Amino acid sequence: MPAGALSTYTKIIAPALLTATLWSHVSLGMMTAIVATSLAIVCLILLQRIPAKRNGKCGWAKSVGLGERIWLNRLSVPIPSQLGARITTLYIVFWLGSLIALLGGATASPVLAATGLAVAYCTQFVCFHKLIQLFRQMKEKAPLYRFWLATPGNDNARAKP
Repeated sequence: MPAGALSTYTKIIAPALLTATLWSHVSLGMMTAIVATSLAIVCLILLQRIPAKRNGKCGWAKSVGLGERIWLNRLSVPIPSQLGARITTLYIVFWLGSLIALLGGATASPVLAATGLAVAYCTQFVCFHKLIQLFRQMKEKAPLYRFWLATPGNDNARAKP
């Protein structure tokens, strides 16, 4: 099952949260910053593991998760090559921006942190748009994707004759 909306929101807060916890070594000390960063990483991982609800509704955040799952399945179910290349490039730029922001947090450099976060967030939201576009293009092209939004029926709920 693809990731839900909570996973998308977690991806939005992760770069700034990790940069801030790394930056906290200036005021809280190195050991506290390491503990805070470790706790933040564990919380972000646990939030990613919460299963998505299958209610048939599909907002933008859930569409991002579905598009990302389709992108990850690109080796087994081909996707449009131009869109796949753009999403791959956007992921690479996002990770580079995030790493620069984390380096800025670790060195307490406002220029590196702000520049890295700006690059990461701009790239992330463009990537979200492309993932939604991918989901909309592919949701009817493969049987696997067609039923992701279907609400499972229950045979027991039918009236007895």
